[in-house]
Parts: sequence; structure tokens; C-alpha cells
Amino acid sequence: MKVRSITKNKGKPVIGLSPSDTLDKAVTLMMDHRIGSLVVTDSDGLLVGIISERDLLNILHQKHAMWSPITAADAMTPDPYTCDPDDTLEEVMNIMVEHNVRHLPVVYKGKLEGMLSITDIVEELLKKAKFENKLLKNYIQNWPDAEHE
Repeated sequence: MKVRSITKNKGKPVIGLSPSDTLDKAVTLMMDHRIGSLVVTDSDGLLVGIISERDLLNILHQKHAMWSPITAADAMTPDPYTCDPDDTLEEVMNIMVEHNVRHLPVVYKGKLEGMLSITDIVEELLKKAKFENKLLKNYIQNWPDAEHE
């Protein structure tokens, strides 16, 4: 599958802003559209950068004095979606896609056991695909000749 087939079927425009827009606008756009990054384009529509959630956190860290009175309770999402250690990757991916989340706490019998990120899933799927490709290549290389059947 090519990237083109994924982006073609998304059906949503790319949300972005100009280099002179404020970070307040960036946060508002991210929250309104429930997205984790914005493209930054110049007046000709050319890509000049990207602002991600991590970029915003970095700025918050650098300018922490103005944010210090805010507590975790003020900013947290209460009762987050979670997964069970025995859930399949497909089940977990469905939860993440359905609820547009990138991190799931792993909870077993009410106890926190870990954290699963979308990156963890992608890495696991990539390892699986590489392993399957290796098996297929080995199988094809050892394919018996049709003449010897």
C-alpha cells in the first residue's frame, strides 16, 4: 500500500497556519480539529514547517513560569480510555482510532501495568511485517523446481 492511497481516502483537508499566527491560534486549531500537528505554510502555500504537540510542550517547558500555578488535575483527561494486557493489537488499534487517542494506559484488574503508544504498535507491526517478508523470501528461494515434481 502506498501513502497516496491513505491520504487520498482521508477526506479531510490539511489544517495549518502561517508563520505569523499565534500559538494560541495553533492550540485552538488543534483542539477544534482534534489533531496533533499543524503544517506551517508561507503566503504561496509552500511548506515551511510543522508544529506538533511536542513543539508546544517544549515552549511550555521553556516558558514554564506563566504555567506553574496550573495543576495536573486542571489539565488531565479524567477516566481515560484503557486497554487490557490480553487485548489484541487489532482491538487496541480500534480503540485508538475510534477515540482518536495515541496513548493507552494498560490496566489489569484495576492496577496500572504500563503504557501503550501508537509508536509501540507501529514498531510491533513493522517487526511482524519484516519477519513475514523474511519468511516469504526464504520460502520462495527454497521453492521446489516444477521439473522435479
